[in-house]
Amino acid sequence: MEKLLILGINTRPIISSALKLNYQTYSSSYYNTADTKTVYKEKYSLQQKPYQSCGMFEENFNFVEILNNCSNWIEGIDHIVLTSGISPEYFNGNIKLKNDENIDISKLNNVLKKNKKKIVGNKNIEDIENKYRFYKKMKNKYSLPLTFKLSADINVYDTLDIVKQYDDKKFIIKELSGSGGYGINFLNNESIFQLKEYVSNMDNKKQGLLLQEYVDGDNLSCSVLGTENNSKSIIVSKNINNSYYQKNEDKKDFRYSGNISPINRNKYNSHVLKEVNELSESMISDLNLIGSNGVDLIVKGDEINVIEVNPRFQGTYESVEDVLGINLLETHIKACDDNLINVPSPKNYSMKKIIYASRRLKFNTNSFKNLSKNITISDIPYENTIIEKNQPMLTLTGENSKIDDLKRDIEKANNYINLAMIN
Repeated sequence: MEKLLILGINTRPIISSALKLNYQTYSSSYYNTADTKTVYKEKYSLQQKPYQSCGMFEENFNFVEILNNCSNWIEGIDHIVLTSGISPEYFNGNIKLKNDENIDISKLNNVLKKNKKKIVGNKNIEDIENKYRFYKKMKNKYSLPLTFKLSADINVYDTLDIVKQYDDKKFIIKELSGSGGYGINFLNNESIFQLKEYVSNMDNKKQGLLLQEYVDGDNLSCSVLGTENNSKSIIVSKNINNSYYQKNEDKKDFRYSGNISPINRNKYNSHVLKEVNELSESMISDLNLIGSNGVDLIVKGDEINVIEVNPRFQGTYESVEDVLGINLLETHIKACDDNLINVPSPKNYSMKKIIYASRRLKFNTNSFKNLSKNITISDIPYENTIIEKNQPMLTLTGENSKIDDLKRDIEKANNYINLAMIN
């Protein structure tokens, strides 16, 4: 039996798919939830314990730890699958440590570099993960938001001058690389003090930052399978970030908080949807990407702007599996082997919602014992662990042939859990 290693921030959904295939499965990730299925060997960075805080993901996540935890397995592994949080660029053998990390980095780099060929999927994506390189590479062929790179020694006044040149536009500041909507801040064009605050709080100042035009509209994600010579769009979803639930236009939370798959086709003109699919397929082919990839776009009326490309599994993973009735890991592996499957059309809608803790709380499963059977709860913390305010707590998913009924069921479950946790 061949050995498959899954790496990422949260490997739970991919583990579920892997266990349906003929692999001996290994996993190294940040999160270890109570509902994660047991695999042959596993390591987790976050050790959840009763009455102890799970801490802040933004402060504690360390990709080096995830890689080091499984370094002794890699030589004997046949295939490696990467998910969000772990880049194939880490396998180039040039990882550097922070001063307080006690890891034999020379040994780890050697192991990773020697085994990069085992990655099932894209192996060289630096020009995609670096959002400014991606912008420079694609802006002449595709419509992308206006983007400027801010140097490491950022001069706030120079930045403000750029903003003032485009007084008809809104801007955000974001990191050069990253995912999940973390590290993105919405700017008030007229407030230099706000700009100073955002810049001083960024974690990626040494590499520089991006000043990017904020494009209003529907945030869509097109899932595309790529092979060496072809690409195929399989579903278009509506991405939801925390701003979707906020009323304050000046303080947006861009962290990913779910999706609806597929999009409500009745809302869009057929020619726009056709263009979204064709544009996404074209971009994946232009970037020579294989396996499962996602193209994030903003659509408003007939206008389509590409925001970024995710050269890996997307947050829509389980929704895609549910509504299409496929094993997405198996589909990804086949595409990497130059085999595009025939994907069925979705018959229902699937919705996913990540619940972020409204305050610091002690988690208990009594909070969702009476929920509707139509709702699935996953990413469940261990009993009595402490979840900090604004940290991800649970994931809700549901499926329904009627999109409005689905939204209502998800929101009802969300409100019930939040109320139960507070009480």
